[in-house]
Amino acid sequence: MSTPLPCGYASEGQGVTPLAAALESGAMLDQGFDVTLAKMGDAHAVVAGLASGAIVFGNLAAPALVLAAAEGRADLVFLAGGVNQQFLVGAPGVTLDALPGLSLGMSHPGDLTDFLGQLTIDRVLGGSGELRAVGGSQSRLRAVLDGEVAATPLSPPTAVQAKHAGCPWLYDYAEMGLNFAIGGIAAPRSLIESEPELVRRFLRGYLEGQRRYKQDRDFGVAIHEQYGETTRTIAGETYDVTYAGFRDFPDPATEGMRMLVDFWKSAGIIPEAFRVESVVDSGPIAAVCGIAS
Repeated sequence: MSTPLPCGYASEGQGVTPLAAALESGAMLDQGFDVTLAKMGDAHAVVAGLASGAIVFGNLAAPALVLAAAEGRADLVFLAGGVNQQFLVGAPGVTLDALPGLSLGMSHPGDLTDFLGQLTIDRVLGGSGELRAVGGSQSRLRAVLDGEVAATPLSPPTAVQAKHAGCPWLYDYAEMGLNFAIGGIAAPRSLIESEPELVRRFLRGYLEGQRRYKQDRDFGVAIHEQYGETTRTIAGETYDVTYAGFRDFPDPATEGMRMLVDFWKSAGIIPEAFRVESVVDSGPIAAVCGIAS
């Protein structure tokens, strides 16, 4: 009999793709799990679900977890990296040079788009600009199209949808080393200590789902279409820009994580004593991949 395994993810889009591929390919069933995968609304809700025990594994971007850990609200760690590619998308006709002093859209304070917006103002726009919370990816796209904000970070497939609507990609966060490098799969630290074999089985399924995704474009496009809640055409373009993010060793301890922590320390958002190592554990995924940690 399969073991019930409730999992969660933040919202529709590119980020859930590796976990969704593991579920839809049958890789998790092969590992003895009956996985349910709930869309929880945002990364803060995923953190709350993990902390309460409502879900066992969660897929989310790093900032919400880092903030919860720094404030002592949860003892969670990232076990595997994910896929989270971001572009700064502008309103039609807007250029990067025109952005200083204008409003940028984010989802909610303390989430990935908040961090990216802060970073953009500081390192790309010369410290000039303001952030405005306008909601999830589709709300941010509407805010750009309606002129409520001049630009916003977006991930495919919404970023691809935005390009089709005439919104230029003004900046690729890969230039900061942030693409595919700031989040993934998290779990309570207590689970790693109490159920190490369950964690290893989960990670084996996770990696097998990624292999299927990379080997089978039609399968991968179908995942983007379903979990990105988008059209087949947009899903196909999303697959083509996302493919490179699937790493053979999805280590959660990335330079992107360190950039987040160092930037938030310098901004006084988290304590100076906070350490990246307190929210990542590369040991289990390294063991599954046969890599010395």
